[in-house]
Amino acid sequence: MITIRSLPASDERFRAILPASRGPLPSESAGLEADLDGLFAGLALVVPDCSTGIGRIEALHTPELFRNLGVGSRLLLEAERRLLDAGCRRSRIDVTVRRGGPSPEMDFLRKRGYGGDTLRRRTYTLRTSGVANEGWFDRLRLPERAALIPLLSAGVDERRQVAELLMSGVPSDLDPFREERRLHVEFSLLLKLGGQVAGWASVQETASNLLLVRTMYARPELRLPGGGFALLAEILRRFGLPERYAYLTFNVAGDNEAMLRIADRKLTRHAANVKSLIRLEKEL
Repeated sequence: MITIRSLPASDERFRAILPASRGPLPSESAGLEADLDGLFAGLALVVPDCSTGIGRIEALHTPELFRNLGVGSRLLLEAERRLLDAGCRRSRIDVTVRRGGPSPEMDFLRKRGYGGDTLRRRTYTLRTSGVANEGWFDRLRLPERAALIPLLSAGVDERRQVAELLMSGVPSDLDPFREERRLHVEFSLLLKLGGQVAGWASVQETASNLLLVRTMYARPELRLPGGGFALLAEILRRFGLPERYAYLTFNVAGDNEAMLRIADRKLTRHAANVKSLIRLEKEL
């Protein structure tokens, strides 16, 4: 027998299935726990938004042992009921899909009425040595007048310039100072041209053989050949990273079509894996 009961959204078990960077949850968030014959069988996390009428299912997780037993369906139905009760008329859920692999989560949700696939983000994990040996990548160079300074040593004026760029339309997820305590002090750099901030790269060491490029940006009006990739190429060369780290991971926003084209056409041959975060929606 499947039983669904409420949980505080702050329950520790949600930390294992939510992104580490996830900010505080809204106060109206609600957790759900499923039991099958008295055994823990799954979790769901519901976040209604009364102002938009769109609710999010931030987590829907069933351990492999309890899959194909109806637990996920019951959790999903209860999550949707909670959203309706909160005044939401649409449900939204994000799913991570690995390129070239099966996606039982997508199949599960589509069978239950979810669709309207929207790419939110694509994550590339690349073999660093392969990228560095690409002829076009190795030829990327910053202008001679370019100055590079440690990002975490940026002064008040430089931080103000970054803030102004973010306020003028640069996507907030490209904020180089977000969670700056996680950044690598040496590899995270600020690019300046003519004394003005022209771009940046913020880099985090996530494992002894893996670097995560959290942000990579070059001001488009400066027309730097290769844009942010030129800055990344300089960082790889300057610090000898292909010899120090086997893998490099970076994210591209789903609406950044130009960057997606470059990454898909020129870098995926060096990919250990490529994952896409897809948003699905359903009218309730």
